[in-house]
Amino acid sequence: MKNCKLLNFVMIIALFIAPISFQIITEKPLTSISKHRESSSFTLNPTAYTKTEELKLKIEFIGFNRNLIDEISIENQLISNFQFSQAVPQAEINFNFEFNHISNADKTELENYINSTAVNGTGTGYKLNKTLLLEDLISGNRSDVFIPRDGMSIDAELINEYINEHLYQEPVNDPGYTFYIMNFSLFDSPDHSLEHWYETTGVGLDSNRTITWWYSGYKGLEKRAAMGWGGKYRFCYLDLSARSWYLDYVRTAWSQYGIGSYSFYDYPDLDNLSQTVDITTPDGQDVLTEYLIDWINSYIGNVLSGPVYNDLPIGRSVSLQVMVINNLTINGFDERDLKWCISKNRIIDQLVLDFPWINWLIDIEWLELTDYPEYFYYLQENIEEDVNGKYIEVSDGFFFELEDDLITNFNLSRAEIVLPCYFFITNDVSFRWNGVSFAGLGGMSWEILLGDQYSLFEDGNTSLPKRDMSTVMIHELGHSLGLPHPHSSTFGWGSSFINEVMSYFSTSPSFSTFYKDAIGRAHSDAHYIYALEELNTTMERYEYEGRPIELNDLLDEIDNTLDSISLYYQQMDYNASASLGIHVRSLIQDTMDYFQETGNFGYLGFLALLIIPVVIIAVLVNRKRAIK
Repeated sequence: MKNCKLLNFVMIIALFIAPISFQIITEKPLTSISKHRESSSFTLNPTAYTKTEELKLKIEFIGFNRNLIDEISIENQLISNFQFSQAVPQAEINFNFEFNHISNADKTELENYINSTAVNGTGTGYKLNKTLLLEDLISGNRSDVFIPRDGMSIDAELINEYINEHLYQEPVNDPGYTFYIMNFSLFDSPDHSLEHWYETTGVGLDSNRTITWWYSGYKGLEKRAAMGWGGKYRFCYLDLSARSWYLDYVRTAWSQYGIGSYSFYDYPDLDNLSQTVDITTPDGQDVLTEYLIDWINSYIGNVLSGPVYNDLPIGRSVSLQVMVINNLTINGFDERDLKWCISKNRIIDQLVLDFPWINWLIDIEWLELTDYPEYFYYLQENIEEDVNGKYIEVSDGFFFELEDDLITNFNLSRAEIVLPCYFFITNDVSFRWNGVSFAGLGGMSWEILLGDQYSLFEDGNTSLPKRDMSTVMIHELGHSLGLPHPHSSTFGWGSSFINEVMSYFSTSPSFSTFYKDAIGRAHSDAHYIYALEELNTTMERYEYEGRPIELNDLLDEIDNTLDSISLYYQQMDYNASASLGIHVRSLIQDTMDYFQETGNFGYLGFLALLIIPVVIIAVLVNRKRAIK
């Protein structure tokens, strides 16, 4: 009987000792690593944030009369705050403005450099024949819609490099961007018979050919006059006295696509504005102020703020899967002549260069359209034709059929984020979305690309490769990563002059520094707050388990890494901060793995495990004695 009482007492202790030990342990204070949770301005809710990223925007005027620039009125009407996605924790952007005027000496040196490098002469530039363009758009004809003009052609990239070497200063512990606004009216004649503009060119990622034409959906637009450039560094420049036919084209051909109503559409350049209104009068100065505000806000809203969509995906691994569905080989083209147009290696090299913290998985598979009879017959039976040629209106049903087949055609579990893409190569049949022809359709977490023999090759000649579909693929993938175009109805199309793969005007396969910052900043924000959430759970388990000393070094590394993330973020090294955000989350996971692998659940809990076998043995011995 005494043994039974003792046994019952031991069993009661054994049953209750573990939960009591857990209660005692969790009442102990957390370690110093919790400072990151307490000091973070993010709330501990992954879908909410309170963080504001303060960025300085320096607006540097070159060649302007300081007395005519109403800096106070301009600053009061500039957009300074941007709040993007709430689906993931992401900082608001708040701009602090600083206005400066470049010295006359620096302006003169830049002027001399432009004079020494520019090309002057007859027919070096062009203006748009808007009347003929409008007639062509109605009739379906394709005419030479450019009128030659005389003047100065300036290499946009040379000026970009000059500014970087002689005028621009990289921010140090004061993150932000610089926007140079120039006035070089002195290059133009008063009667506008001589003008100046900035030429932009590029080299095709797939074709390796120099690109001088502009992809617009209108064949024959082979001129590329801009008003400024930038995006390689954390600045861009805009010469308001320069001429470009681009905005004339936008107003004539694309006004129905949502271009907004801004004063920069009303004046071909600053010279035209100053000759239309007297900017030395109060009313004229108001017009100039509005003109400058519209330009600056277009760049702030579309470019410098690094805009992203609300459905911004955050993933440590991204799988891009491309199904090339080819209909040209059965129409006499050799597949070997086609495969140059899209490249796994070229795409992944560019993506790793721009976003190195993401694990990129790229797969491109070449298939025949006849291998998919349901697609083959749909396309054959739904071809329409108008003055612009044969086309498929994908919004009538084909789009939704392709969407329904995603789960069948693609491996949707290959990575944290999977971006499927159908790339159709057709025989002289275009695709349209609600009447608009496209080479790429994206932003819906999957993409459609379209090429034919005339877009891939000049005049269908396979010896003259033209359209780089790897660049189109990167552009559409940018939409699925959360990036818009650097133009919009909200802020207008004045900010299109940027070397950015998301721009309709760019020739580059690369994302600009502004957009790389946008994705890097967003991923850094998200990984950091997710890490704090995960750390919160981990530290509770750590305390619950009695603070195993085996984890001390790991927790110190987590602590130091969180400090480093904040440091790199402040320095605008978003590649490093995003990479470390992923790394620290893996370290936190290591601590949880430790508990899973060891089965450790506290010192007193461990004592309980020692006592339980004793209890079991005592029960067996007691039962054996009872049997005897």
